[in-house]
Amino acid sequence: MKPLILSILVLFIARPAFAHEKGQSVYDRVMRTGKIRCGYNTEPPMIEIDPNTGKVYGATVDIVERIGELLFLEIEWTEQVGWGDMGTGLQSNRYDLICNGKWVFGPQARGGQFTPALYYTAVHAYGRANEERFDRDLTNLNSQDYVITSMDGEINFYIGRDKFPKAKKLEYPTMTSNAELILSVLHKKEDVTFMAAFLGNDYMRKNPDKIKQLTQDPVWIFDTALMFKAGESAFAGILDAAIRELHSSDYINETLDKYNVSPQETLRVRKSYESPK
Repeated sequence: MKPLILSILVLFIARPAFAHEKGQSVYDRVMRTGKIRCGYNTEPPMIEIDPNTGKVYGATVDIVERIGELLFLEIEWTEQVGWGDMGTGLQSNRYDLICNGKWVFGPQARGGQFTPALYYTAVHAYGRANEERFDRDLTNLNSQDYVITSMDGEINFYIGRDKFPKAKKLEYPTMTSNAELILSVLHKKEDVTFMAAFLGNDYMRKNPDKIKQLTQDPVWIFDTALMFKAGESAFAGILDAAIRELHSSDYINETLDKYNVSPQETLRVRKSYESPK
């Protein structure tokens, strides 16, 4: 057979299989490969990366790995990705699941959907350790005299915009870390940033006398869940079943306790029943 004819024949045979793979659902791909590919970012103590081995570890890592065990699927930590770019990676099938706890709010849902909540995240305002200019409910932050630092497309941006519209804003790219936002406050480029309580408390434990929590009550509380591509009902079904089991067995709460994440930082999901006395 001539080489040109052979090449055309190979393309003709291969094309339907390729087209089928490209058009398959996330569920079908996961079942075919036997693995869930994770997109993720660091957020101590939920997800951290060992600088020597590159291995990920933390409370959310344990939870996601347990989901994999329950579903007889391998968890592959495929790609570290910026917070604001996570939905784009889901749409282009670079990974199957955002394996961080994602806060559930309107703009996040464009192109993505969420599992049941793993827990609820308390968000507070943080400023320099010697900060004395703000009252406890931050009413006076809503002024052009102050600057809020935030990350493009993330919740600290929306909190600043919606709750403190008069304050000035300094916005950073999506790959900026929360530690960089804190440093920007410490260097007096801005006055306040908003973070999950577990992130702020972890930073204060490791870096004493640098920043402090400015608000006694949370500025906002969010459902916190895993995120996947919109319209994937079969994939949603297996994730939902696994997370229900983790709640009923108390695995998620026990894992948060194991990593010393306090119930004031991440509010626990209550069981949907009462045990008989």
